[in-house]
Amino acid sequence: MAKDEESVREHYGDLVQNYTDAYDAENLWNVKIYPAAHFRLVNFLNTLRNSPKQRVLDAGCGEGSPLIAVAGLGHDVRGFDFTDEMVETAKRQFSANDMDPAWISKASIEDYDSFAALCEDGPFDTAICFGVLPHVNSELNCLRNMHKALRKGGTVHVSFRNELFNMFTFNRFTYGYIMDSLLGGAPEDIRETASAFLEDRVERNIPPLRVSTERGKPGYDAIKAKMHNPLDMPALFENAGFRFKRIFWYHFHPIFPMLEGKAIDKRRFREAAFELEKNPFDTRGAFLCSAFVVEATAE
Repeated sequence: MAKDEESVREHYGDLVQNYTDAYDAENLWNVKIYPAAHFRLVNFLNTLRNSPKQRVLDAGCGEGSPLIAVAGLGHDVRGFDFTDEMVETAKRQFSANDMDPAWISKASIEDYDSFAALCEDGPFDTAICFGVLPHVNSELNCLRNMHKALRKGGTVHVSFRNELFNMFTFNRFTYGYIMDSLLGGAPEDIRETASAFLEDRVERNIPPLRVSTERGKPGYDAIKAKMHNPLDMPALFENAGFRFKRIFWYHFHPIFPMLEGKAIDKRRFREAAFELEKNPFDTRGAFLCSAFVVEATAE
């Protein structure tokens, strides 16, 4: 468990600038990795526009860009992260934007006591938790900790990796999802037949494993990074004391991801993807999107 947490810290500690670049609207066409974080943030900001002033908590605030954008809409913000490099950068960014760096602290969503001090001025109206739940030990525990920080009727927005996207990729993730999740308990002869059938129909060697970052830190495929089924979300949030409201789909893929930069030019891919991002409630997102955000209300 401690090893998992440390590898996650090392991974994200090496990506501070990547996130700063991804959130910048001027970089949408230039960033190497698809700017999914930008569209996730835009979807959330749209829920806050024209709303009364709110207290907003960011559980896993990263380098601070989302909270700075939220504060720009007139809301009161607080945040925490468990990665030193992210916390340090967020504090610097707050100072540079005439915001109090003390509003950012180092804490973990898995330990309510570590961020309880941020709640001393009263419960929050809204909490966000982006890019965190794939890496935790207990999703239910984390959601309950967020529930403690919210007023009754408060809103939470939580992101997850989309397990159903595996049915659209036709790569090693498709094979793994079918064999391990859908047919995991099937008789062995059934599994062997299915495996042989898939062998010539999916590209099991792609995408390549991301074992390390460019600077030698653990890559995304070398850390705990779970996927979740959106169909399981209502029950999960209900068990944590929330009323499930809706799903925002993001990181759309207009065509099979293996064709980006090959059969389809990268810029054309982004043009088509950006157009799809305009409607985060498009039900096709259940399969075309690699991630989603759940909105729920604390009961």
